[in-house]
Amino acid sequence: MGLKVYFQVKHMALDFHRHDSNEYLFGLDDSKCTHLEVIFNEYKQWSGVYIDPYGDTKLTVDNQKVLIKIIDAYINKTDLNANKQQTIDILEFSTLLQYFSGKGTEIKILGD
Repeated sequence: MGLKVYFQVKHMALDFHRHDSNEYLFGLDDSKCTHLEVIFNEYKQWSGVYIDPYGDTKLTVDNQKVLIKIIDAYINKTDLNANKQQTIDILEFSTLLQYFSGKGTEIKILGD
């Protein structure tokens, strides 16, 4: 009887890179992607582009600003205490988008 070892490999569901240099910027794990799904779905309605955990997407600076507007609208109409971790993940994502859009950085999103 052999010893069975079980382990979970944590992988990023979405990786965000600079579009021009492919430099890694940040990643979202499966849990954060799930929390951001409401934002990604709204973005698809606004832009026709879905941020897919299994595909690749480009976010121009203007696209990032649209996402920030969607997040701001979401925050204004949602009970932020209902799911505190979701609120934290959405606000962190917004902060990152504000930072990179403010620097004029276009982003390439790579899914699994």
